[in-house]
Amino acid sequence: MTPGKPVSTESLIRKVWDESPPANARNSLYSHVARLKSRLHGAGEDVRLRGGSGTYSLETDPENIDYHHFRALCSRARSVTENGDVDDAFRLYGEAGRLWRGEPLSGLSGSWVVHTRRKLENDLLTGTVERVELELLHGSNTDLVPELYDLVNRFRFHEKLVELLMLALYRAGRQAEALGAYRQAHRRLVGEHGAEPGPGLRALHQRILQGDPALLPESWRGTPGSWRGASGGWRGASGNTPLTSLPRDVRTFVGRTPEINRLIDERIREDAVTVLAIDGMAGVGKTALAVHLAHRLADDYPDGVLYLDLLGYDAEHASMDPATALERLLRLLGIPVPGDLDERVARWRTALARRKVLLVLDNAIGHDQLGPLLPGAPGCLVLITSRRRLAGLDDVHSLSLEVLPPQEGAALFGRVVDSRRALNADDVARVVRLCGHLPLAIQLAGSRLRHRPAWSVADLAELLGRNDRRLTEIRAGNRGITAAFELSFNGLDEWQQQAFWRLGLHPGADITADCAAALLETDRAEAERLLDDLLDHHLIGEPRRGRYRFHDLIGEYARLLSSREPESARAEVLRRVLDHYLRMADTADRLLYPHRTRGPAEMSGASGPGTGIATEEQALAWMNAEADNLLLVTRYAADHGWTRHAALLPRVLGRYLDVWVRWAEAAELHTRAVEAWRELGNWSGTAYALADLSVVRRQTGRHEEALRLADEALTIQRALDDERAVADLLDSRGLVYWQRSEFDVALDCFERALRLRRALADRHGQAASLTHIGIIHSYRGDYPKAIEYLLGALGLYRQGGDRRGQQVALNNIGEIEFKLGNYTTALGHYEEAGSVYPDMGPQNKAIWLNNVANVYQLLNRHADALECYRQALQIHSNIGDRRHEVDALNNIGNCYARMGRDEDALVHHQKALRISIEILDRREESQALLSIGGIHHRANHHDAALAHFKKALAVAHAIGDVHQEARTLDEMGTALADTGEKARAEECWRRALGLYESLGVVEAELVRARLAR
Repeated sequence: MTPGKPVSTESLIRKVWDESPPANARNSLYSHVARLKSRLHGAGEDVRLRGGSGTYSLETDPENIDYHHFRALCSRARSVTENGDVDDAFRLYGEAGRLWRGEPLSGLSGSWVVHTRRKLENDLLTGTVERVELELLHGSNTDLVPELYDLVNRFRFHEKLVELLMLALYRAGRQAEALGAYRQAHRRLVGEHGAEPGPGLRALHQRILQGDPALLPESWRGTPGSWRGASGGWRGASGNTPLTSLPRDVRTFVGRTPEINRLIDERIREDAVTVLAIDGMAGVGKTALAVHLAHRLADDYPDGVLYLDLLGYDAEHASMDPATALERLLRLLGIPVPGDLDERVARWRTALARRKVLLVLDNAIGHDQLGPLLPGAPGCLVLITSRRRLAGLDDVHSLSLEVLPPQEGAALFGRVVDSRRALNADDVARVVRLCGHLPLAIQLAGSRLRHRPAWSVADLAELLGRNDRRLTEIRAGNRGITAAFELSFNGLDEWQQQAFWRLGLHPGADITADCAAALLETDRAEAERLLDDLLDHHLIGEPRRGRYRFHDLIGEYARLLSSREPESARAEVLRRVLDHYLRMADTADRLLYPHRTRGPAEMSGASGPGTGIATEEQALAWMNAEADNLLLVTRYAADHGWTRHAALLPRVLGRYLDVWVRWAEAAELHTRAVEAWRELGNWSGTAYALADLSVVRRQTGRHEEALRLADEALTIQRALDDERAVADLLDSRGLVYWQRSEFDVALDCFERALRLRRALADRHGQAASLTHIGIIHSYRGDYPKAIEYLLGALGLYRQGGDRRGQQVALNNIGEIEFKLGNYTTALGHYEEAGSVYPDMGPQNKAIWLNNVANVYQLLNRHADALECYRQALQIHSNIGDRRHEVDALNNIGNCYARMGRDEDALVHHQKALRISIEILDRREESQALLSIGGIHHRANHHDAALAHFKKALAVAHAIGDVHQEARTLDEMGTALADTGEKARAEECWRRALGLYESLGVVEAELVRARLAR
């Protein structure tokens, strides 16, 4: 009963001997199993009974077992019945029926056996009833009577069997016997159970009494007597039982609650025919949803539920024309079919007038096919499914069906596989994801697993995870996902088909009309038209306005088709795509960062139409929208031998990736660019790529590697005599030393870069050097000189119209005013910095927030300060900027300390100390040590306080941070004074006073007053 699943010894004993096993049950069971293994040994290589860890399992294909094979055959028979292949359904049901031989589990007893036998017999009855119903539907009657009498005698209280027997007798012209069968059933039910027959059996009895012609086979009807024209309507379903040709609702249907509710809400109009259209890609579950909804709404339409497959996407049949469709519908109602299309339309609409009918039209191809089939009077509901958007139909409520959400996809997979089979949730989620959450793909994959008991879900996921085989592996039997896509593709014209496979070559995540125009070698208008055509056929999606993308599996199908095209044609399409992105990115880069050194990124070979990017705002918008595409395209170029593009694209993207803190991606791209330039033998390009990679390594705290890369690039550029590049590299090296708190070395690099830039008349470069030199003087405590350099940089930035540069200079000037105690002035500079360039990158935004918070803190706006600090900390943490993360942590700690919350302060300073030591940021290390010492001092832990102050002082002195050294001596003096060591305290204060006076800061007055007291 459960092949492939382990069954415990205890469970086997309980099933065989119920609750009263013999004393030697376990030994007896072992003997039975041993004999059974021997018997099964001759059954073939694919049957094994295995034991282990107190369990036994039968390893074989379930269809080797009659019961499971019977269920599979019945399931296949139902499927082919839905597809209209009645002969094959008869064959399958017959084959299933021949598997049964007598009573199931004959000779056994016990509660488990009784329950299982009942289940097996119910399955037998279900299959038998389905077969008999199908045979009766297609005119087989007399031959079924003996079998049905036998079944009624065996299953004396099964009312459905009595109904089938009565119907077979009635259709065989034996009306009296049919009524006699009802009387017998009535006596049995009343006499033995005291219950009347159910409504179905009673309704059939009344219809036979009335001689209802609608009970006759469809081929026997169609006489004038069965249709009464406009006044009488049809008698097809009688007054008791509505006519229905609706397929069964599938057991595996899951979810779709929002879609169902929406469709139900849209049918509220009573003054017109309501038409609901469900469109979507192949395999998304349109028919399943329509049939499920029709079953749910059937009771609201007492005059019938009609279903018709219009064969819009059928590999073996042409789509149904309106005349043929009307013929089928009229015959369903038992109405004579006139020859002329207009007469058929009139008769159809007359028949539906003043009736409430639900009509399901499945697999439509367009409005021309549907128009004549729609009812003309209110009261009816029409459900349509199509792979195309039916824009040509008026007053239609359309629902474009999307793939299943992950949870519903997993539920569908579980139902298809087997609710009794243990399924690992993570593996199921992976399979569903690899199926693109597409219901048909999930069903095929689940069905395949169901018939592979030796497989786990992980095995299936591994198989589907091979991208080169995924489409071919999503199949079950002779059904495959590729066939469903092929039918949609065949509905395109030649130009649309060519566009489809060309778009499949696109290596990015989504496609714009501009990119499609380049790829298809056409203009934007034609590209938009083709994209709309594919969108209407649901062969491409538009998840965001103007951005198109393939569903995973359809994209794979498009690439499969493209692989059949000549290699030269594919290469030409790819070249146009890569050139498009290179041209657009270069244009955007030049508008966003006009002053950066461009290097070797000349655009020869990237010809084509204009970019449409004319302003800095447009450039930033394009870069933000296309960033993910650009990364994918660049990786593709590197992986597939497009060496020139793999070299050039990282260069034109480098500054954007740095500003917007996409350092991990940038590192990957620049590493591959170095390889590409070396492959091309271009030393200048190699040096620029090394420089770009050095910047990323510096930003992520890998200082030694950053210096090594910069030095390697510097050697090349000096050999090439590229003075501008040499100056840039000196400046870059200086930034590394600055972050390592080696201020003297950093200052030397900046000053050498400044001399070169002045000789080259590089005004923007000079401004950058002046900014960096000003920052070093600020750290060394020479505030007047720092402001002098920063104001010089600000002037040059303003002359050049560089708003980013102005923002950086103003931010640093504000920081010096803050240190000088001019808090209002500092806040003014920060606010100007924020307004001059509000679109600053995340790193600069976080630094700016941190600086503003510092002012708020000293203005006693603690809540505002903490909010800004937390925003800054979040940004730094998200982007991996650990150096500034430490700064924010220290500042939050200081703010908590000012609020009297030393425990919260200590947590933040200790974390800051740990990270600063890890990344060798000695300036922040000194700040953390000083703050922790202050917390110990306030807690009267004097020894711990002095120990931290001494460490902080040593670090500040070593890196030459005068202001930090003065602050540490100041706090040490206060701690010593509190312990009574006045002489040592006075010495510390006097040293602090000298340093404060040299800096010209307000703290000098405070220390002077303290010494006077």
